[in-house]
Amino acid sequence: MTTIHALRGDAVEAYRHNGFAFPIDAFTAHEAAGWAAEISALPNAALKAHRAPWVQKAYLLLPSLDALMRDPRLTGPVASILGDDLLVLSADLFIKSPRTQKRITWHQDVNYWGLEPMQVLTAWVAFTSATRENGCMHYSRGGHRARLRHVEHKTDDNMLTRGQEIAVEIDEATVVDVCLRPGQVSFHDGLTPHASGANNTDDTRIGFAVRYAPTRTKQTSGPPITARLVRGSDAHGHFELEGGPYPALSSEALAAHMRALAPHAAHAYSTI
Repeated sequence: MTTIHALRGDAVEAYRHNGFAFPIDAFTAHEAAGWAAEISALPNAALKAHRAPWVQKAYLLLPSLDALMRDPRLTGPVASILGDDLLVLSADLFIKSPRTQKRITWHQDVNYWGLEPMQVLTAWVAFTSATRENGCMHYSRGGHRARLRHVEHKTDDNMLTRGQEIAVEIDEATVVDVCLRPGQVSFHDGLTPHASGANNTDDTRIGFAVRYAPTRTKQTSGPPITARLVRGSDAHGHFELEGGPYPALSSEALAAHMRALAPHAAHAYSTI
């Protein structure tokens, strides 16, 4: 018997109203621990010598992450919101070491992406626990209804490549802590304001943020984005589809990763 993975109607409605939905029980704690262990062993020598940031579009380097973002336990719930034909435009690892003051300022994911329609859903997969103490995300409820002006102020503690930050004050009454157990997932709209704080614990916090878009999406400006078809079919052909997956950290994988990221280097990789 085929298992149907989908979001309940009330969760879809909550996503559309609030700009987010969580927690979604997609994967097991055992699976999450396996991904966390794989990431914790990196970067190796090849990645240290690699010119592009390996944590961005990391699925091009690690086939385990490629399989994760194709998994129907994840794409099924995403399809409940975006439809059955799905691309991944980017997918990034967010790693906070123990006792680090690294943070992420309030921002909207797709602020620097020229897309039409701007229907991007970020699925944030917890490889480890995400808590207030170790720097979980915070969402601003309802903030996805408008594209907000951003300013750039890069500091050493800001994990965003250009230090981008929303230029208006976030209403604290709208802020929600996104606490997750390993294997759980949160969904947020590409325009939902979000941020995260420092990791004040003795454990590393690891999450994997996958940016899904319907295949009807097209790019209207900016350096070319390549994409991975992960569900359904692509009848539109608006994006160059990526090859692979290739063996983990192989020369083919490193070359594919460089090809995908190189056009975005001049923009400090904020356009992907």
